[in-house]
Order: sequence, then C-alpha cells, then structure tokens
Amino acid sequence: MRWVHREPRSDCSTTGSPWRLPSHRSTAGARRSTVYDVVVSEHPPRPPRSGASDTAADGLSPGHELREAQRLLAAGDARAAAQRLRGLVARGPLPPALEADARYLLGGALGASSDRDAMTAEWAAVLRLDAAAAPPEPLLALEEFESVAEAALAELSQEHLDLLGNVAVLIADRPSAEMVAGGTDPRVLGLYHGVPLAQRSVSFGAPYADTIHLFQANLERVSATRAALAKRIRVVVLHETAHYFGYTEAQLRRMGLA
Repeated sequence: MRWVHREPRSDCSTTGSPWRLPSHRSTAGARRSTVYDVVVSEHPPRPPRSGASDTAADGLSPGHELREAQRLLAAGDARAAAQRLRGLVARGPLPPALEADARYLLGGALGASSDRDAMTAEWAAVLRLDAAAAPPEPLLALEEFESVAEAALAELSQEHLDLLGNVAVLIADRPSAEMVAGGTDPRVLGLYHGVPLAQRSVSFGAPYADTIHLFQANLERVSATRAALAKRIRVVVLHETAHYFGYTEAQLRRMGLA
C-alpha cells in the first residue's frame, strides 16, 4: 500500500490530494466509483459545554433542544427535527461546539428530508466550526497514527496484503470542503473510494484508482484517550479495507467492524 500524508495546513479543510492520486485512472468508459463510509451517526453529539444552559422561551435549554431533535430524527420525523434545530441555531449565539453539533444534526435532518443543498450548506459550516475548535495538539503524532494503521493492516494475510498493493492510504484531518459539498459527512471517520474487487470487470482496460481515507481529527474527536483512538483507527482501517474486498455493512457488523 502507498501512504499519502496530509499537505501543510492551508485552510479549515486540510487534506492531502485525494482526487489526484493515483493519476493513471482512465476516463474513457470508466465505471463510477463507489464511496463507502464508517457510520458516525451512531456517535451522538457531545454533551453541551458551558454556556449552553440558557433556556428558550418554551423552557428548554439548548442541550435539551438538541436531545429532543435527536429523538425526533431517530423516530423518523426529520422535518420536525429540522424545524426545532433551525430555531435553536437562529436563536443564538451558541457556544461553537454546541452550534457545530446542532448544525450537524440539522444537516442530517435536511438530508433525510431530501434537501441536499441545505444539508451540504450546514455541513460546510460544521467543517469550519470543528476545525476552529480542534485542540492545538493531536493525541497521536502523524508517525504514531500511521504506525497504528500499519499494525491493523498487519493483521491481514499476505494474500490480502498483496491485493492491496495498489491502494493508496491518505491521512487527513477531515474531508475536504469539496468532498463535503459533494455530500460527504464532515465528521466521517474513514472512506473507501474505488471499485470493490468483486464488482470489477476484466474488460476494463485501465488500472483502478483506489483510495482509503483516514480522517485523524474526526477520529480524535470521538476518542478520549490515546488507547481509545488506537482502537478506533484499527476498526476504521479494517472496515474500509474490507469494503475494498467487497464486504457489506451487515457482514462488517457481524464481524465487529462497524
């Protein structure tokens, strides 16, 4: 596998160059790539921080509003959740972390209501807010992060490792602004971008360009300790690698990798 590290930080989206690597993909008759992601909606937004206790006109604090919107969204009432979250954001000002969580849920509710443009607008705001609120120092240095990811890959058989020879692994803080504008969850932990082995055609002439993305800042956001982060990195690496080999989400859940 080829490791591709992040470029120097230039804006809130900080990534390497996922869509330029590798450069040998043919555009003539190319099959559309499939993007898989680790589901992060199972990790609810963090509890509200200080400054989030002011109550609204209906007597609910912003934290309670957020939890009520989560309940509505989980119950399938995306429109009601979006209405409540819009009211919460409009009332402001909110602590940055709480605003990010509210806009993240609002984006999910809008997406569930088939309002893709509004969803991506909210998620673009989440990308900026999360980057602004990130701690100054990561839990793991880049070399340590890569070492943990390599250890996860070392669990695979040599046969599987050989098949991964042309897959690029890109480590970035978060998805780029362009990825989020295209519908990628700004808090996704990892992505596989490519065509799974089982779906490939022998008639396709050019090499396939496969990339596994690992988003360090997002992984650290949901990890309280270095040990917890290492466990999450392992799961994400094996999860995205399994997608390359054609495993489904249901299979991965049975394997404890979802």
